Amino acid sequence: MSLPEAARTHASLRYVAARFAEFTGWLHQDAGDLRAAMQWSNNALDLAQESGDAHLVSYILMRKSNIASDARKPALVVAFGRAALQSPGSLTPRLRAVALRQEAHGYALGGNHDACARALDHAFQEAADAPDDDADIARYCTPSYVEMEAAHCWVELGKPDRALTTLQQALADWQPDFRRDLGLCLARLAVAYAGIGQPDDALTVAQHSLVIASKTRSHRTARQLHRASKLLATAGAHDHAQHLRHTLRTTLR
Repeated sequence: MSLPEAARTHASLRYVAARFAEFTGWLHQDAGDLRAAMQWSNNALDLAQESGDAHLVSYILMRKSNIASDARKPALVVAFGRAALQSPGSLTPRLRAVALRQEAHGYALGGNHDACARALDHAFQEAADAPDDDADIARYCTPSYVEMEAAHCWVELGKPDRALTTLQQALADWQPDFRRDLGLCLARLAVAYAGIGQPDDALTVAQHSLVIASKTRSHRTARQLHRASKLLATAGAHDHAQHLRHTLRTTLR
């Protein structure tokens, strides 16, 4: 094997190893182990940088931002999101979109409404303009996906009524391939309904989300459903809150 061929083979192996480490990090995140998720993502970033793949480097930086948002560290969320966009011209529109929605999450956690709205607008435009490309690592970042992420930001910013409208639009355009994210979207919709004082709707949607969560065992989805039950209790809908808590215990035990 010639030296150029050996170098290409080495880079390819590093790329595969980076993808494996990134996916393992995501699995730990979805299971609720954020420390392990970040450790695997750090390993993935090192491997991606060695492979020389700019798209993968950007994607893993975005994933680190996503883990930081679950840990509720707004400054880190924004910093990693910006790092993922250091060379925007070399990225696909969907890669730019997922990084921008992470910036939006960071601004939402920090209470910066205007900056959050600007980042979401840019993310939605990028996703809407993106061509269909099955090879794109961020191909799941459709306009409806960005809508779902936007709704999460509106809840964080204390605007559940806006989140409700956004989530309803996202669900209307949802692609059936992404069932795990559908469960999360429904859980966030339950939070929005609970936040605006519609306990019957909150409970109905939460039960639909639980059907998916019982199969995916997604910690992120379960966390949103627990949040919905707390909001129901705070709003005085104690029977609804108790029913949801009981269903969560028996379904996800």
